[in-house]
Amino acid sequence: DRLAQTVADGDRAAGALLRAAGWAPLVTEWLLEIALPVPGGVPEPPPGVTVRPFAAGDERAAHRLTEDAFDEWQQRRKPYDEWARHTVHRASFTPSASPLAFDGGQLVGVLLSLDVPASGEGYVERLAVRRDHRGRGLARLLLATAFRAFAGRGRRACTLGTHTDTGALSLYEHLGMTVRHSSTIYGTPLAAVPGAGPGGG
Repeated sequence: DRLAQTVADGDRAAGALLRAAGWAPLVTEWLLEIALPVPGGVPEPPPGVTVRPFAAGDERAAHRLTEDAFDEWQQRRKPYDEWARHTVHRASFTPSASPLAFDGGQLVGVLLSLDVPASGEGYVERLAVRRDHRGRGLARLLLATAFRAFAGRGRRACTLGTHTDTGALSLYEHLGMTVRHSSTIYGTPLAAVPGAGPGGG
């Protein structure tokens, strides 16, 4: 077990203080953005792949695919009800900006979006491509489709979050996204914190 603390990367003093106390950086998180509309349009799908917006009835398949993909780095698989509260059951969930990719009738890529008109921005809440269909440009295709949908809704930008465990930062930067802000999660074993162990305090 360990304690964790998130520090904005711009707060160098706090980061230095934690490192001096023996805390180690665990994960870096980034919020990326891109201005809309994005020049260049939407690429053609790979042979055999079709893309359509999310529709009622897609929930369970989208849950399975995104959790299968996220299982490669997440500590705990989210059951459907918990996953749905953060995605398709949110009031801001936007099916028209949530494209799905199919190959031969099988779901192979999912992008789920949120839209908060007050912010003037769209947000990519989930993006996942089935492992055996990666390297085909599906993530780029789904993102470009979502960007176009948000531009059509009058949004000025689209954002998404990622972290070091996903290995996706370079993909997003290659697509023209830039880092708006970043933060680092520091951790230390509970045993290293006075009073944090059994009977402590």
